[in-house]
Order: sequence, then C-alpha cells, then structure tokens
Amino acid sequence: MSFEDIRAASAQLLATEKRTAETVQETTPDVITADIINFAQRLGSEPPRFLPVIDDPYGCYGWCSDGVDAKVRVAGGSPVFGWTIWEWPEALLTAEFHSVWKSPTNDLFDITPKPKGEDRIIFVPDPSYPQNFNFDNRPRNQRMRIWADIDKGKEAQVLLTQLSQSQHAYESRRAERAGVSLTKWLERKVPSDPIAAAIDEVIAASDVFEAHYDSLGVGGSQIRADARLLALMKRKELALAGFKALWASR
Repeated sequence: MSFEDIRAASAQLLATEKRTAETVQETTPDVITADIINFAQRLGSEPPRFLPVIDDPYGCYGWCSDGVDAKVRVAGGSPVFGWTIWEWPEALLTAEFHSVWKSPTNDLFDITPKPKGEDRIIFVPDPSYPQNFNFDNRPRNQRMRIWADIDKGKEAQVLLTQLSQSQHAYESRRAERAGVSLTKWLERKVPSDPIAAAIDEVIAASDVFEAHYDSLGVGGSQIRADARLLALMKRKELALAGFKALWASR
C-alpha cells in the first residue's frame, strides 16, 4: 500500500471506531499507579511516562509505524518503539505495542489519533527494538488484572475460627490425606471472586484469540478466518459480555 492508501484506510477505520468509542471502557489512566509501574517493568527497561497526543497530518490510526516513518522523512527525528498502557479502571491494564515520534530536539510525541480523543497516553519505551524494526513483527498485546481477588488465606483463617471441635478434627484428617496444612486445605473451600475470574477469562480468551489470529497472516486482507478463529472470537465475545454484566452489577 502507498502512504496515500494507508492514510485513506486509516481515516475510514478511525471514523468507524469513533462511532463505537463510547462503548469502549479502556482509556489512558489518570495517574501512573504502582500497578502500572509493576506492569511496565514486565514490558521494557524504561519507566512509564505520559506523552502528549498531537494532531499531526502524518498520524495514521491503525498504522502508527507508517505514520511515524512518514513524519520522520519530512520533519526528521526518529521512531521510538514501546508500549501504550490502557486501563479499564479498577479492572485491568492492557499494553499495546506502539510507535511514537522522537523530534529532532529529542521530545517524544504520539502522532496517532485516538477514537476516544485522548490527548495523552502512558508510554513505556522499549530500547530493545531498534529504529529499523519491522512493525509487522510486533509482539502481541499483554494484559494484567488489577482487580484484587479474594484473600483466600485471610478467609481461610476466618473459617478456621468458626470450626467446631468435630469439624476441626474432620477437616484436619482431610487435609492430612491431601498432604497439605489445614489452612491450605481450607483455602480450597474459599470461592474465587467471580469478577476476578471473569477478568482472567477475558485475558485468557483475548490472548489465545490474538495468538491464533497472528498465526494466520500479517494483515486483515491476508487473514483467512478458519473454524478455530471463529470459535475463539465467540469465546472472547462471551467472556467480555459476561465480565461486563458482572461489572455493571457489582
């Protein structure tokens, strides 16, 4: 595709995404939290930082690297690769591989427009990817749940104090047969938080879908959906719908 073709396709995709932007929960976090710092340490060697999103004629939604390359050819500077961190507030973080523009004065700018109109992003530069990195070979998204699961150890201690003498003896025998301590045995009786489990399923379903999608080709026009891809897409949709329902009723 020529750059003009990319720019036209980008404008069409951006317009489509804007029409459904209100239904998208993930956006730029308001602050860089401890969770974000811990997540960033898994992504690259540099700390997370806020970068401004600027309105630039070369910015291409869906083709960030092509837009940055075009900007470099006209205005100088260089591409910088790394990760944009998006947040579903209180629920999960998503890291998306991204390209931003380093100006000739060494300032970093995100020139890629955003469907939700964010005017800044959280970016984690990853210097292990050189300036000539082929963006088609980019790593897949990474995710981390930030919603805390039930503290099963604490809940097990509560259960322990509520056992009668006979119950204590019974559960102790079962724990001994299982080869674990009584506390660890009681932890198995504590149900997981359904919201935490739903978020974990969203992450798992998204990861396996994206892995299979990437195995089929390098671009939308070259992807031939097979039965497995369609099944994984359905799993992802159901996981997201189930999580949204739980999240709305919390």
